[in-house]
Amino acid sequence: MPLPPTVDVPSFDMMERRDFLTGACLLSIGLIGASGCTAKSPNDDEKTMLTIYSPAPPNNPMHTLNLLLAEAASEGTALAPMEIPPMALPQSINTVSGKPPEERSRYWPIVTTVDFAPARLGAGPDWHGYPRPCPDLKFVSRLYDVGFGIALWGEAVTGPDQLRGKRIAVPPRPSAVRLMTEVLLRDGWGIADEVTLIDMIPPQIAAARAAGDIDGTSWNLAVPGEGGHRPMLPADPNAPLHYAPVEAAALARINAANPFTLSLSQLVEGAPPLLSFAQALAVWDESDGTQIGEMLEFIEANGSNLPGFPKSVAEMASWPGLTSDAIHPIARAFFKARGIEM
Repeated sequence: MPLPPTVDVPSFDMMERRDFLTGACLLSIGLIGASGCTAKSPNDDEKTMLTIYSPAPPNNPMHTLNLLLAEAASEGTALAPMEIPPMALPQSINTVSGKPPEERSRYWPIVTTVDFAPARLGAGPDWHGYPRPCPDLKFVSRLYDVGFGIALWGEAVTGPDQLRGKRIAVPPRPSAVRLMTEVLLRDGWGIADEVTLIDMIPPQIAAARAAGDIDGTSWNLAVPGEGGHRPMLPADPNAPLHYAPVEAAALARINAANPFTLSLSQLVEGAPPLLSFAQALAVWDESDGTQIGEMLEFIEANGSNLPGFPKSVAEMASWPGLTSDAIHPIARAFFKARGIEM
């Protein structure tokens, strides 16, 4: 059943339980300020504001990267004034997908490898899905990758069999990390019924591990930063996290069973292969072509100066399972002019 033109934002009661996942300051579409927490009254200036929705919560290092992109692009281009509030997927797409084209055009979502194709198809589980197909949502550029896996504390992990019987901390639904956890255990390794998933937000993990309530966690391996990638979760020298390697056969089973295409990520030297949890900038068919071109040229010229962002046009175009019809025409022309047919 199609969604109504707008989707209600979760109540603050719900937010208190999972504010890490959706951001502590969500108010309603168009009323979130540049910091993600300040409501604004509509006015003539704000009608031209470009809003880029960051799928990471306010205190997450990935949201910091998204803010860095917006800040640098605002200063270095002729792009419209920008705000980059945190709003979780799939909400950031479902909330605006039914709006009139002239209004929707100024909302650009940052998407993940597990969300872009389902959003275009109108697919995904009930708890993390896209009831309204959005074929007019288009790829612009890859931004960065953080990698994803499931890890145990202390013991080295050589394969998924070691996860059997373990208690794994996972974000509550809805969550792209939760979705990746479930498809990896179910479709990749076939051990979903032999692992206990415990709903938990990251600030609770250290105490739960110390109390012996969990054996491991699923999360992103590392986030780009100055000097390379750094762990997303605090390191504990007395109980280091060891991620279970994801083999190519497991990746193939995941891709065959789901409406998206994932790839493997090898972000940190010495770390096992994990699932890529890449992020990309997406826009709508009717989004301003001049603004899209400005952003592409900015990423091309400045990606090397932003931690984890593409260092080349080839990296900007790198996205698993990407087809020509899923790329915005401005982006396709941009890549073609630089020798990359898409």
